Amino acid sequence: MYINTVKSKNAVSYYLCEAYRNAQGKTKTRVVESLGNAEHIRATYQVDDVAAWCKEYARRKTAEAKLLAQINNRTVTVEFTENKSKSEDSVIFNAGYLILESLYYSFGLGNICEEIKLKHPHVKGFNLDHVLRTLLFGRIIEPSSKLGLSDNIQRKFLESHDIQIQHIYRAMDLLEQHEDLIQKRLFQYSSTALKKRNVGRLYYDCTNFFTEKESEDCDVKGKSEAWYKEHKLRKYGFSKEHRPNPIVQMGLFMDGDGMPLGFCVNPGNTNEQITIKPLEQKLIDSFIRSDIVVCTDAGLGSTDMRKFNNVTEDDPLSQLGFRGKRHFICVQSIKKLKKELKEWAIEPTGWSYQIRRHNVTEKVRNFDLNAITEENYQQYYDVVFYKERTIAEDGLDQRLISTFSLKYKAYRENLRNNRVKRASKIIRNGTYDSENELSPKNLIKTTYMTESGEEATISSAEIDLEKVETDKLYDGFYCLATNLFKEECSAQEIVAIQDRRWEIEECFRIMKTDLRSRPFYHNKDSRIKAHFLTCFTALLLLRGLERRIADNCKENDRYPDGKYTIPELLEALRAISLIGIAEGQAYVPDYKNSEVITDLLKIFELPELGNQVIMKDALKKILKKIKNSPEMIKDE
Repeated sequence: MYINTVKSKNAVSYYLCEAYRNAQGKTKTRVVESLGNAEHIRATYQVDDVAAWCKEYARRKTAEAKLLAQINNRTVTVEFTENKSKSEDSVIFNAGYLILESLYYSFGLGNICEEIKLKHPHVKGFNLDHVLRTLLFGRIIEPSSKLGLSDNIQRKFLESHDIQIQHIYRAMDLLEQHEDLIQKRLFQYSSTALKKRNVGRLYYDCTNFFTEKESEDCDVKGKSEAWYKEHKLRKYGFSKEHRPNPIVQMGLFMDGDGMPLGFCVNPGNTNEQITIKPLEQKLIDSFIRSDIVVCTDAGLGSTDMRKFNNVTEDDPLSQLGFRGKRHFICVQSIKKLKKELKEWAIEPTGWSYQIRRHNVTEKVRNFDLNAITEENYQQYYDVVFYKERTIAEDGLDQRLISTFSLKYKAYRENLRNNRVKRASKIIRNGTYDSENELSPKNLIKTTYMTESGEEATISSAEIDLEKVETDKLYDGFYCLATNLFKEECSAQEIVAIQDRRWEIEECFRIMKTDLRSRPFYHNKDSRIKAHFLTCFTALLLLRGLERRIADNCKENDRYPDGKYTIPELLEALRAISLIGIAEGQAYVPDYKNSEVITDLLKIFELPELGNQVIMKDALKKILKKIKNSPEMIKDE
């Protein structure tokens, strides 16, 4: 603010004025207060130097205005006309994505886009950063097709960049070309933003995603050779959803804190066991230099995978510091063990367990499972019994850890009983020979013959009781194989590490259910890979959101047993909305307040979104504060 003087023949009048911008953005001047003439000021305020007093008064009023602006204590008046036509644009915007945008820049995604653009200076016509932000925030806030994103969804965000469908496809092609670079940089930037990534424990698993297309690309006729080279991913394979559609397979590595680390996309008919080694090698070459322990389920724990991760302290390159030690922990199918090992794994004698008495942990050895009776059943219900031994097979020294739990036994019994009920119903209905009409097995006709070669006309079915009884022998038992021995890791620690595998299953559930990554509609392999790259990155942002909340919560709320679930966080992000008023000069938050929203606004330093009104200039400051990228990383 400043003082303006108006001189007349008899007096000098003083006015307190300020500059402002009107709705069209032009700078204007207005009078804030009329202070009166010099005589009035001398008489009223008892001052001699009127000019000095006015200057000091203007300074005080300027400081007060700045303070009011800082606490956003301004008011806005809105006038509505009943017969005036509504604007074509929506005035309701999602603001929850601003929280994700803060993570977007702290995880270096803005820098990654800039680095890719520098490699392709000839690519013009769209902003890669704008497209990637829209793809990620659209995938999280309101998952839809790419066409729906360009036509409608993007306009629901405060920052709309008028991205067209061709911009999205061109950006996806660029992102796919630099998939390895993006995964590497995401790890580097997120490690800085989150202080540390727990890469000492790696978890790997595979899943598949179905497409709405009903035939493989190789079945399409009349295409060029180049076309067939770009359409190899969609293949028939074993679908997790038991669908007859072609699928693609995705392998995912997760770190010890449940955050995605790297992924690969393979044809749907690929053997899962051969996918882990190339991806792990890529991660090691790109950014993992420390000792690691790789955890998998039984289907992925092949001998080749175990040998690849058998890099111990005796390894010469590890001793010289050229690579870290590598170990494995795999689920071991007891049924696939050799006879003597199978008998050892389920033998009732020789078990140990730990019990806590008077704040002291005691270890009980040589326990006999036959000692568990109906009288003491509840006493041992939550106890995990274990035994261990070493074996040498296929050129590997391994440690087998067999565990037994009454709780797990009850779970397995319940599953089997349900299967028996379903099998009995199938037999009663006479549908045990039928197949789904879309299954290829439905086209196979089976003819049953007697020993003399005559066609059998009578068939019967019954529950295989022998198989049921055999299956009961393994109820409650669970086995692990590892090359971590007693001096390196206790049996309890091994079991605890392997128990975290549920989180990678949760990662797949989030991608499939919450981010709606299936079914996908892309045809080209590069677009399919780019689609899953955006889903992977969106998952990383959500896991990063969990970590940020955990870092600001009490000890018992820390990650991974977080204070809020992913669905609760998504509901909050999707709920935070702003209504534009006064032709976009101010915004009114419109959401039902909750504990999770309050925590999010506090943790990400966005208290303004909790005010009654947010002025346009205050919103600009919020956006500027959010878009704070770390220092650019460059390869040596």
